[in-house]
Amino acid sequence: MNFFIAAPFGNYIKYKFRDNVISVTGSWTVEHRSGFLGRFLRVLKTMRYDRKRRGWKNKLGLPNEGIKVGLQKTKLNEIMSIAAIEDSDFKKLYKTVPMDQSLEINFSCPNLDEKKPLSWNDAYLFNISPSSRKYCIAKISPIITIDQLAFLIDDLGFKQIHCCNTIPIKEGGLSGKSLIPYVNKLILLIRKRWGSDITIIAGGGVTDPEDIKNYLSRGANHISLGTICFKPWKIKKLINQTY
Repeated sequence: MNFFIAAPFGNYIKYKFRDNVISVTGSWTVEHRSGFLGRFLRVLKTMRYDRKRRGWKNKLGLPNEGIKVGLQKTKLNEIMSIAAIEDSDFKKLYKTVPMDQSLEINFSCPNLDEKKPLSWNDAYLFNISPSSRKYCIAKISPIITIDQLAFLIDDLGFKQIHCCNTIPIKEGGLSGKSLIPYVNKLILLIRKRWGSDITIIAGGGVTDPEDIKNYLSRGANHISLGTICFKPWKIKKLINQTY
């Protein structure tokens, strides 16, 4: 089992004490959307903890310096999270990213200003030969439909699924403990329809060993850490407690 430090935390949190802890950087887009100051201001302006819903609200909207900077900041043993803004972006990202760079394709950011639905059709490119990526993960929405999920797996060829991104709400996206029932449902759905053919990375509200046991017992292969990254000094203890 591996632990993934979820984007954007993976941009800053790097752990070398175990080979099975992998940072995910990004999410990176084709064009520059914001530098460090812009990201910082968006965090201050939009990120709030909602005690009633037990989760973090944000409306960040994928602030990043663009894919070329992302390639410079991501090591080959790390994973790049990438996202499309326009329909043509998947082709541009495919041509830019080396064939041996592991990827997580973010199909599910709820905070983009652009409201036009994107076509996922060109995302099949990331799964064709001669790709030598160790990971090519589809990060999905907690409210993805079964038809959308089947399209990603059966038509576009994704065999590694990250359950899941933030819950779309009026204020943007909601992460944290509120995600757990959505992730539980998605794990069971995938296992029922596709059996063991799919590798599942489960994340959402993981703060203690019981959260990890819950996801693994339902059929997850790996664990994504996001919520606990707000208190990064607790990550090492959590991982050690798991073994």
